[in-house]
Amino acid sequence: MKFSSISNIGKLRETNEDSYSNVSIDNYDFFIVADGMGGHSDGELASSLASKSFTEFIENNNLGDYSSVTDFQEKAIIYANEKVYHIASKKEEKMGTTVVCLCLDYKDNKYHISHIGDSRLYLYRDGQISQITKDHSLVNELIDSGALKEDEAENFINKSAITRAVGIGPDVNIDSKTIEMIDSDVILIVTDGLTNEVSTEKIKEIISENSDVYDISNKLVEAANQSGGRDNITVTTVKI
Repeated sequence: MKFSSISNIGKLRETNEDSYSNVSIDNYDFFIVADGMGGHSDGELASSLASKSFTEFIENNNLGDYSSVTDFQEKAIIYANEKVYHIASKKEEKMGTTVVCLCLDYKDNKYHISHIGDSRLYLYRDGQISQITKDHSLVNELIDSGALKEDEAENFINKSAITRAVGIGPDVNIDSKTIEMIDSDVILIVTDGLTNEVSTEKIKEIISENSDVYDISNKLVEAANQSGGRDNITVTTVKI
């Protein structure tokens, strides 16, 4: 396995509210990417605290004490939520962050994926790219309810509104799934600073044209900035 993480402030923002981290234990590698939100520096604090708390939990707890790897990973997110919510409550301010978490399980050759918000995880396999996570967004909820058609979503006025985040409440609703790990897979964990600027087809093209994980991450960030760079951009590329 090889990986590369790059976080870039973009062209318009004054601070970078994205964070990322990774940690290894035994036969497992864990990754997190987070995109913070809140006034002043609160978004930056929320994402960095969530990333730090997630990895801290992984390092300081025994996976064998939990019912599954997914349970362990979700408990790490719950721990991060408690930390961010506690700080937000003390500051009496609203703050939160998206998270996408990935565990590479070499014991069972699986990917365990958990997420909250609209940061995404993509799988590139056999020349095809798939979005594995589904955004927790107002747009998706309206599409699912039938109130909005998919072809109307691109121009929806509240396109960036998310419906779940870490730190905005005492409890958190996490979506998780497990999929098979296959040699030469490429995984992308990204914030919406990439996906709002670069099409899925362009992402696929960049992966297909580059074999090195750093080159993939770097060229994706460059593409987002060339398209406007209106938000912070974070890309973690993992190659099996």
